[in-house]
Amino acid sequence: MEFARTMEQVIKEFAAIRKVYAKAFTESFLQENFSPNEVDILIFLARNPSLNTGKDLSVCLDVSKGLICRSVDSLIKKGLLTAEDDETDRRIQRLALTEKADPVVQEIFQVNQEIFQDILQDIPEEEIRQMEATLKKIIEKFHERLEIK
Repeated sequence: MEFARTMEQVIKEFAAIRKVYAKAFTESFLQENFSPNEVDILIFLARNPSLNTGKDLSVCLDVSKGLICRSVDSLIKKGLLTAEDDETDRRIQRLALTEKADPVVQEIFQVNQEIFQDILQDIPEEEIRQMEATLKKIIEKFHERLEIK
């Protein structure tokens, strides 16, 4: 029972972490209005250019197809994404970041790095490694449970 409360708290804390990042990105992009989902899409496509369909985004980001569609449309209107028909299957559109997206993505990565350095500056490297190892084990167990059902 105690572990369940602990896991619920961890999940709430991860939500708080996401809010810190969303606030920092919002402050960094005062001239532009990006939703947290749009930021996630930009980061994901920058790091995974071969996973470039709406379905890929929906599955990997665990977000509804409708929200992905709205966010992609918004990013296309902002000139940060393009959508091209797949050569072999016209029902599929391939998404790609534009050159205009490069400085935005770099700014996102910079803000991410600054937050990361600030948050972890007083934590010894050994403790960070132990936390990563523990989280990896926990996540693997959750994935195992997904596969069982």
